[in-house]
Amino acid sequence: MTIGVIGHVPNPTVADAVALARVAETEGAHWIGFADAFWWRDVWLLLGEVARATERIEVGPGMTNPYLRHPFHTVSALATLQEMAPGRVGVGIAAGGSEVTGAAGLSRHDAATRIAELVALSRRVGDGGPLDPGTGKPLELALRPLPVLVAGRGDRVLATAGEVADRVLLWSVPDSDLDRSVAQVEAGIARRRDGSRPELVWAPLVALGDHDRHQVRRIAVYASINGAPHLRRRWGLSPDDVAAIRADLVRGAWDDAVDRVPERAIADLVHADADPDVVADRARRIGATGIAVPGFDPASLPARVRWATEVHDRLR
Repeated sequence: MTIGVIGHVPNPTVADAVALARVAETEGAHWIGFADAFWWRDVWLLLGEVARATERIEVGPGMTNPYLRHPFHTVSALATLQEMAPGRVGVGIAAGGSEVTGAAGLSRHDAATRIAELVALSRRVGDGGPLDPGTGKPLELALRPLPVLVAGRGDRVLATAGEVADRVLLWSVPDSDLDRSVAQVEAGIARRRDGSRPELVWAPLVALGDHDRHQVRRIAVYASINGAPHLRRRWGLSPDDVAAIRADLVRGAWDDAVDRVPERAIADLVHADADPDVVADRARRIGATGIAVPGFDPASLPARVRWATEVHDRLR
């Protein structure tokens, strides 16, 4: 059972990332992940500095994807990070956002397969196997087994997460789609050969007062345009609406984007009741044992981790 922090400082500097991680560690979070976003500062360089500046918290990308970096490079980066932070490196893997398809021009139709292959590679090398079985080429530094978190919204990625991950992250999943999403994860768990179960980590979007209400709504905006087609239809988001919101986000006009999203979508994505008892009850009903929160800035993070700890304690 873990408490995680998902770094949500836009384009963080080294100082930003280090400050957020130090607060997360001080407040008792178990892990922190930073986004591997190609239009921001490089996540691996940031993680190296975070590893040096912390002592206990697990660090890693949250998330990286199997498209924009060759899997061999990802495995090498993880092993290098382990040298800097022995025993406290994890990796989050996902399909990548719509920018991978739009800006980078890469199809993500095989995301579930590519994610499973990256997980299998990291485990093979972590067990002492070669990078490439065909040639026998090894990784010339040690990679030790590490926890793998997989996040997604699509059915195939959710099922793959249930099948191969150590942790499955439900991030920005609408309340109306939560039970269905968990069912997809369970379908994947049923295919696990060893009979084990991954930790189900839920990251509910809640606003803890007016300070971060605007930030939470921004996450909801991004989640709304990446939601499944049936959800967008339910919310009244047309393809033209989605295209306009994406255009707003590309040019950094977040307020315009927020104004375009129907309130029914915001209400579905943002949980109105942040009472730890209410959230813990919902988490219990979906089988979640871990809780993750966004880290917007060092000043507001202590309250968020304390809130997550209260929810976490009620799940024990």
